[in-house]
Amino acid sequence: MRVYPECIPCLIRQGLNAAEKLKLPEEKLFQIAQSGLKYLTQFNEFHFSPAYYAYHIQREVKRLTGEEDPFKEIKKISNRKALEILNNLNLEEILKEEPLRGALKLSAIGNILDFAILSEEEAFGKILQLLKKEFTVDDYESFKKDLKNSQRILILGDNAGEIVFDKVLVKVLKELGKEVVFVVKGKPILNDATLKEAKEVSMTQLCKVIDNGNDRVGTELSVASEEFLKEWEKADLVISKGQANFESLSSFREKTIYFLLTAKCNPVAREVGAKGKGNLVFKRNKPLAGK
Repeated sequence: MRVYPECIPCLIRQGLNAAEKLKLPEEKLFQIAQSGLKYLTQFNEFHFSPAYYAYHIQREVKRLTGEEDPFKEIKKISNRKALEILNNLNLEEILKEEPLRGALKLSAIGNILDFAILSEEEAFGKILQLLKKEFTVDDYESFKKDLKNSQRILILGDNAGEIVFDKVLVKVLKELGKEVVFVVKGKPILNDATLKEAKEVSMTQLCKVIDNGNDRVGTELSVASEEFLKEWEKADLVISKGQANFESLSSFREKTIYFLLTAKCNPVAREVGAKGKGNLVFKRNKPLAGK
């Protein structure tokens, strides 16, 4: 995915958001904002995805604050609150008609969970609203065909909290006889899940969980660990969660990838054809000719 003009202020805001978690003085926040601006203004053209530039800004936040994991408390809260919300949902009703479709929708809805912004009550209300909606971009029929011919599924996880809802999808896939490998970040970045958060929600007891060996925003194969690359090659099918993974992998053609997310901004909504932010997306990547 390319960078849009709207991405620039969002990238700066993202850096400030991370710093604000640490309750830093205003002068430090100015320093972080100015550092992000200085980094972005060196480019006359933007040749990489928004996730690429987000990573370098977050790296500066870590350097300037001396904090490797600004979101560590938010991630704990997110996992705990997501577990509470999931326990209060009627899963039997959600999965009744077609368990796989219901699990995919729930996983996409989990992508909205941001407890730095939403209270538990607000998040629960949004989830109930979204459960009444269908995917705006819906490649489910294509997915069923691809899944039928696939045995090993690789899921690229996204945020803490969200991974609680991903557990439902993992369970359904395993009940269909599929091998599932779930991927988290190798080091903290933003509110993305690492192995620590995966253990907190017992994902590690449900399926094989690996980390990708790095702290890049999204998924960048050029810096991924050997273990991750082996699993990537062995996977018959990839389910990619969240916007950053879409941003970094949307042009990848050599493997079948399904992007599962809630479009949170207009640039991503335009790229996926979601007709505006706030819509649920389940989109297959464009395969190479003959695939």
